[in-house]
Amino acid sequence: MPPFVSRKRSLSPAPPPPKRAARTPFYQKVIEICDSSDESSLSDLPSSENEDSESKGIEEGEKRNQEEDHDGDGDDSEDAVDWEDAVAASKPTSHEPPGEDLELTLDKTAVHLSDLLDGRKAPSRIEREIRINTHRLHVQCLLFHNALRNAWINDPEIHTILLRQLPAGIQKEIQLWRAASALEPLSQSPCKPSHDKKGRRQARSDRTWNDEAYRAEPDQPDMSHGDPLISLLRVLAAYWKKSFCITAPGLRKRGYCPISVLEEDTSTFQRGEHDPVRHGERIQSKEEFRTLAESRQGSRDVGAQLFTALLRALGIEARLVASLQPLGFGWANAEVYQTSPVIESSPVENSDDEIGGSLTKDENASYDHDLPFPIYWVEAASPVTHRIIPVDPLVLSNSVATTPDQVAAFEPRGSRAAKAKQVIAYVVAYSADGTAKDVTTRYLRRRTWPGKTKGSRLPVEKITVSQSRATTRYIEYDWFRVTMRGYTRQIDRRTKVDEIENAQDLVPNQPERKTATGEADTLQNLRASTEFVLERFLRREEAIRPGAQHVRTFISGRGNKTREEKVFRRADIVKCLSAESWHKEGRQVRAGQVPLKRVPIRVVTLLRKRAVDELERQTGAKPLQGLYARHQTEVIIPPPIENGVIPKNEYGNIDCFVPSMVPHGAVHLPWGGTARVCKKLGIDYAEAVTGFEFGSKMAVPVIEGVVIAEENGDLVRDAWRVDQEARHQRQRLQQEKRILQTWRKFLMGLRITERVRAEYGEDGDVETMNPFAIRPSVRAEPTATVDHGGGFLLPGDDDDNATLVVERPGTAAEIGESRARGQEQQRNNYSVRHREEVESTSGNAPERIGHFLSNENDDSSNDDDGEDDYEEVEDD
Repeated sequence: MPPFVSRKRSLSPAPPPPKRAARTPFYQKVIEICDSSDESSLSDLPSSENEDSESKGIEEGEKRNQEEDHDGDGDDSEDAVDWEDAVAASKPTSHEPPGEDLELTLDKTAVHLSDLLDGRKAPSRIEREIRINTHRLHVQCLLFHNALRNAWINDPEIHTILLRQLPAGIQKEIQLWRAASALEPLSQSPCKPSHDKKGRRQARSDRTWNDEAYRAEPDQPDMSHGDPLISLLRVLAAYWKKSFCITAPGLRKRGYCPISVLEEDTSTFQRGEHDPVRHGERIQSKEEFRTLAESRQGSRDVGAQLFTALLRALGIEARLVASLQPLGFGWANAEVYQTSPVIESSPVENSDDEIGGSLTKDENASYDHDLPFPIYWVEAASPVTHRIIPVDPLVLSNSVATTPDQVAAFEPRGSRAAKAKQVIAYVVAYSADGTAKDVTTRYLRRRTWPGKTKGSRLPVEKITVSQSRATTRYIEYDWFRVTMRGYTRQIDRRTKVDEIENAQDLVPNQPERKTATGEADTLQNLRASTEFVLERFLRREEAIRPGAQHVRTFISGRGNKTREEKVFRRADIVKCLSAESWHKEGRQVRAGQVPLKRVPIRVVTLLRKRAVDELERQTGAKPLQGLYARHQTEVIIPPPIENGVIPKNEYGNIDCFVPSMVPHGAVHLPWGGTARVCKKLGIDYAEAVTGFEFGSKMAVPVIEGVVIAEENGDLVRDAWRVDQEARHQRQRLQQEKRILQTWRKFLMGLRITERVRAEYGEDGDVETMNPFAIRPSVRAEPTATVDHGGGFLLPGDDDDNATLVVERPGTAAEIGESRARGQEQQRNNYSVRHREEVESTSGNAPERIGHFLSNENDDSSNDDDGEDDYEEVEDD
């Protein structure tokens, strides 16, 4: 995820996003880049010498963005004062035109972000987001850098160089390992034991285990001395530690540096003035990496990478393991900038211990002597046991880790690690095929999370998916797991080594919880204990069973406040409810029972609150109610009904919280509308109350059906079915009536349209003949100019020379006769068209619609009376 970059305004529209191409595994892209002929472009990719510079460049961009937006951040008044001093030189002195670009000048003496946090309680949200995004970006850069180096160590030329440098003794050990692992037979055939003239074996030579001894099972690995790979790895690690010379510093974490230091380092790096102490080790191409393999020198990170290449050249499945050291996302001391350590090196004369290198063993300690734990090492997979064996040939005293304690030694711990800013956050193992996997669990002590990763690795986030009053659903989002998807090996390509470590080494352990015992009782342990409990920790509805004996006593407090309490078992705790609550469960308190517990009355409704307040005013004390256990109650069995009469309570209904509360001889019909049916039939009934709903400080009973006599059950059921059918019929008729009214409105609209067309013309454009449309007035030439009095003056004419325009098609009699003929023709045309339209419709709907239309000209008809209209339609 890229870092947050805030902008005041956009000077130009953003380009459209490119089309998304098909997803390609990330490790395949790295392999294609490394296999390309043009390796000059690899210098632009992140490497070990410019990791710190990249992180500083990211921080510089974040600093610029914060300085641009300091005016709009009004969360803290102290920020405004600090930012005003920090960006005084960057404010423009005059207003620029809006079309020109924004010019920003940074001051080298600007205050760093960490300096602004001194004396403040907590960073702001934008500052936290900046550091989180910086951390994520740095992790992704380190992942790609390691993937690139992992592809480099697969170079066949590098393998040839490393194999050519092996001494004869090392090559002999490799042959013995291959033979012991049953990978290939020995170069010389073993000699069989000699026999005497009589064919008997010589007893002395048969017990001698030398080179002439032969193996009983030549096709099986020799596990008599353990895994053969362990002894070979120890030999190779000793050889590499003696032959490899450390001549450059490796990767390290320095923290968030000031802007002035960052700009100076970036400037010197871009000018080509390479300083290993300031810029780190620089390897610009694979040719330079081959040169380091030829001379066997470089940083200790390169030493671990070349040692991985040596193991792969020997045919061992080896992984390059990298413990990422990214910039953190917090404000701990580990994120404070630290300058490079002073390198103490003195010229030492060459000695006999020098092996193929330009520096001696004493000079190997000149770089990274303050880093007590490795950042890069190797994981070798045994071809016999398929187990992972971690190997560190340069830093740790035990080069080959074979026990859990030795494996846990790779985890940075102690004051030296804290001083060197070494943390364990993301441990990634890169395989020869370009894939990678997260192996952090293997190197945590006791494989328990979060361990030392807390505070340095982004934790798993819980994102709310849905939320209700009862439950809330979450999903877990692991950012690093999502980031590693591009490097993960596909399921169908996993090996037996992956299956074993996924089932054993990479399974996290759960921390053991201490249980409360009698020897170490504390209030916290007793509160969380599932076996024992104190009486003061009981809930409102919990009480101690009568006759229960306490297990032991617990003494709390000191001096005069010493208090002795009894410890009971959880099995002796019973559930208690009030008499009203037991009634809702269909039970009642037995006569003569004493409550096990008395608690204040829980008020829910306004009526209950008023009653409790009145009782408190009368007695002067807070009223209490008794709680009873289940064994103090019995099932409610109401008396049977007599003569078909249903017993009712004071509210006119009957309680039916459970089926057993229905009286004998009665039946419960939980159907809606049964009370109306019983009232029409004249049958005695009582509405059934099955619960209560609480809201707005009121208790509303939930009524479901009625309770009637059992002999009236069939009659009420049949009547209810008939009532439901009639109800459905009425609903269907009402729906049909609404449909017919809709059709009536539709046809009325058609009638109005036809009337307008008949009156204003049939041919021509409809919009032209529309009387409501605005048409330009057409001025007709007058046939005769006669002054009949009245009229209007033409525009632009004065009173003296005013001319009236009068259109006279004929006399008044002629005009009336013409109008009458037009109306008669219009009625005839409409009747023909209406009859054709009605006849063209299907079903009985036209007849009913025609009936509704026939009532339009009837002044005595009432359209609001829907029932009468519908009955007339049915009659027709």
